[in-house]
Amino acid sequence: TKNDILLLSYLSAEPGANDPIESAVRFAAETELEILKSRPNKHEVPGYKVTGFVPFNPNTKMSNATVVINETNEVFRVAKGAPQVIIKLVGGNDDAVHAVNTLAGRGLRALGIARTIPGDLETYELVGMITLLDPPRPDSAETIRRCNGYGVEVKMITGDQLIIAKEVAHRLGMSRVILDAGHLVDPDKSDEEITQHCERADGFAQVIPEHKYRVVELLQKRGLLVGMTGDGVNDAPALKKANVGIAVHGCTDAARSAADIVLLAPGLSTIVDGITTSRAIFQRMR
Repeated sequence: TKNDILLLSYLSAEPGANDPIESAVRFAAETELEILKSRPNKHEVPGYKVTGFVPFNPNTKMSNATVVINETNEVFRVAKGAPQVIIKLVGGNDDAVHAVNTLAGRGLRALGIARTIPGDLETYELVGMITLLDPPRPDSAETIRRCNGYGVEVKMITGDQLIIAKEVAHRLGMSRVILDAGHLVDPDKSDEEITQHCERADGFAQVIPEHKYRVVELLQKRGLLVGMTGDGVNDAPALKKANVGIAVHGCTDAARSAADIVLLAPGLSTIVDGITTSRAIFQRMR
């Protein structure tokens, strides 16, 4: 049921993590489930005990919790993560793939939830999907348009699925030439070919942190100046490598220390102000 999905996703959500997805999951469960509303201790779920937790990892794209049911002492594990990863974990499910693609076509992200079958801690079965609406910020399309007007090409790099990335790119007025991150590490292609892909594409989807660094590196070898935005620990290497690393509002300390510029206001529109101001300074010097 809906309640089962919410409860399991709550058990596998990292407590106290300042992550927008985890916060959304916890908030949904706390507002919907009676069991969580009336509990005396906010750090416990009545009847369950989480004995092990593996936080979300950008490379595996999932988090994992080991849970004991107090009454029966039965142990099970819950996995929560990117739909393609969870569907693979349960050995494939055509209905789920179809559902995820249908949602993605409407710009909705999905999170898969799976739990182990009784008596076996290695075999997972699919419980269901949680849908998340993650629309672009209202000022993003205008920012991208202004950047393009100043001769700055904008590329989108996201861990999201390809179909969602294309939908978001379309909404932002970018063209839909978004490639799968596999293109960046294709062993059959030369660096020259991969660099051409990087230059021509409007973005990459389903990336892991190493891919971001690779994009910056390839474009710099072409002699291009690269600015990179990011907020997480895993963005730090790419921010450091870029000519201008820009840590966005609400970023982690790691991103902040690796960046050249730290934005204190939400959104990216400040970047355009930076471009116009620096060009004015340059003109005056000249």
